Amino acid sequence: MANNRIYYATHQVGLKADGDAGDFTEVHGAQSVGMTTNFNLEQVFELGQLAIYENIEGTPDVSVDLQKVLDGYPPIFLLATVGATYPTLASRSTQKCVFGLSIFSDELEYATGAAPSVVECSGMYINSVSYTFPVEGNFTEDVSLVGNNKVWANDSRIINPNIGTPTFDGAFTGTDSPIGLGGVNRRENILFEYDAGEGLDTLGRVADYDATILPVEVHGITTSGTNEQTDGQKYDAHIQSISVSFDLGREDLNELGKRTPYYRAPTYPIEVTCAIETISTSGDMVSGTEEGILTTGTGACDDAGNLSDNTIRIATCEGTRIYLGLRNKLSSVSYTGGDAGGGNVATTYNYTNFNICTVMHSGDPNTNFTWSNRATYLRDV
Repeated sequence: MANNRIYYATHQVGLKADGDAGDFTEVHGAQSVGMTTNFNLEQVFELGQLAIYENIEGTPDVSVDLQKVLDGYPPIFLLATVGATYPTLASRSTQKCVFGLSIFSDELEYATGAAPSVVECSGMYINSVSYTFPVEGNFTEDVSLVGNNKVWANDSRIINPNIGTPTFDGAFTGTDSPIGLGGVNRRENILFEYDAGEGLDTLGRVADYDATILPVEVHGITTSGTNEQTDGQKYDAHIQSISVSFDLGREDLNELGKRTPYYRAPTYPIEVTCAIETISTSGDMVSGTEEGILTTGTGACDDAGNLSDNTIRIATCEGTRIYLGLRNKLSSVSYTGGDAGGGNVATTYNYTNFNICTVMHSGDPNTNFTWSNRATYLRDV
């Protein structure tokens, strides 16, 4: 293959469960891909000689960074954890996947046929995930994977007979398009509408698993966690962006007799963050005092502090559901902007919980749980 370059139309990415001998599932809506390989070298010197005694080669560290738009096709996080027993963070974090990337001739208009160049990264774990829902631009998902194996099919240096030759043929037809409601989702595709018939959760927030429910400290959000249109024209909370992210901080677990880690364990507790930015109309409306604004008495045991637990749930038209549970607390709030240059005041509310981030999608290929039973995992009542 005598390519002049590689550009977006001539490479594709895919994922499958580790150990799966079948074809990759191509990632639709992919926006970017990057790979980094670090060969960990450790130097040994000796008395009596200036030159290095041995430059010991350790296990290679392979990382892959991916981004896709939310478009009705399954998110990368779900494709990479297709064998999980449950859709929870704890269950998905144990899964390994195989990442594939294939490169085609730059004379083609889409990825089709047998790929002249293919790379496969096996034994890959999810390392970090973030979702961004901005008022400007597309809803996106960013995922990083980590592992220790990367094989190019046409690497002429490979002599190990145990290393197979990866294949990943073109999976596109040139007529690919989004399949979710609303297409590539943007600001109008966040779901604030809710079904009051679903009742309330244990915190008194609306328990509709197909609605976006936000913390009560966010100015304009009701005591039941909903964003209402009291005048029928605009929402009471003017949300500008919502972002959710976590990093598993994988730790290599090694053992004698084996060069590679037998497991790359997530480092618990895992902090899950959610940042919500609004255009401020009355200030951030978050008070805090030494005695605690929620304190109702004067006794030593009456201190109730300044904060309360909150439900956070995000729902989009194209089928993504993110549930952060009931233990989200405000960690900081910032009031910025409104300077003499004419900008608006923005308030950003930053929330944290630990170990809770359940992600489901209407197109999840996982057969261990179904979209129809999402109420089991997306609310606590």
